[in-house]
Amino acid sequence: MALGLDNEWQISPYRATRVDYFPFPLLTGTGDTFYIDGDEAGILAWKDEFNELKIKGLWLDRSYDRGDGNGWAMQQLNNRHTTMMAGVSYQRITPLGALFGQVAADTLGVSNGIMATLSWQALLPVEQFAVIPAFGLDWESARQNRYYYGVSDAESERSSLPAYNPTASLTPWIQMAFDYTFSPRWDGYASARVNFLDQTVTASPMVDKSQSYVVDVGVNYHF
Repeated sequence: MALGLDNEWQISPYRATRVDYFPFPLLTGTGDTFYIDGDEAGILAWKDEFNELKIKGLWLDRSYDRGDGNGWAMQQLNNRHTTMMAGVSYQRITPLGALFGQVAADTLGVSNGIMATLSWQALLPVEQFAVIPAFGLDWESARQNRYYYGVSDAESERSSLPAYNPTASLTPWIQMAFDYTFSPRWDGYASARVNFLDQTVTASPMVDKSQSYVVDVGVNYHF
C-alpha cells in the first residue's frame, strides 16, 4: 500500500488562457481481488505472472471552464465537465514490454461517450532509477467528441462561432516517465505525455492547438 501526492499540469487543446493544475492525494494498493491506483479502482478479475484483467471505474479529468475561455466567443459556450468512466482493461507482459488495451464508457450521463486505448510500455531499470517509455492510440466515439469539442446550434447563436458536430477520433500519443527509489519507503516520479490530436478535434472552433500535453510529478510513501 502506498500514499502519494500527485501534481498534474494539463495543456489542453482548448482556446483557453491558463494551464490546468490538479494537485491531489493518491492511494495505491492491490489485494487478491480488489485494487486502487490513484484515480481508478476496481476488481482484479484475472492476474498471474503475465496477464492482468481488470474491471474498473476511473476518473476522466477533462474539462472546459468558459470563464477561462480566450475571448468573448469562447466564454459564451457551455462548460464541459469531468466524469466517471467504467470499463475493462487487459495487460499482457511480454519479453519486449507490456501490451495494454482498455475500453471504458461514461457512467454519469455527461457525454454518454466511449473511449478505447491500445498501448505499449517498457520498464528499463538501472539500480534505483527506472525509465518507462510508452506509446499508444486513443479512440473516442462521436458522442464523446461532440460533448467535449462540439459546438451546438444554441452555442453557435450565442457566440457567433460556427456550429460543429464532430465524428469519432483516433489520437496517437507518446509518453516518457521516470521513477527514482530514495529508500525502501519513498519513491518519486515524473512523466510527460504528448497527444497528437486527430483532425476531428483540431477542426473544432473550440480548439487552437494540434497537440495537448500532460505533465505529472509526485512522491509515494509505502507502508
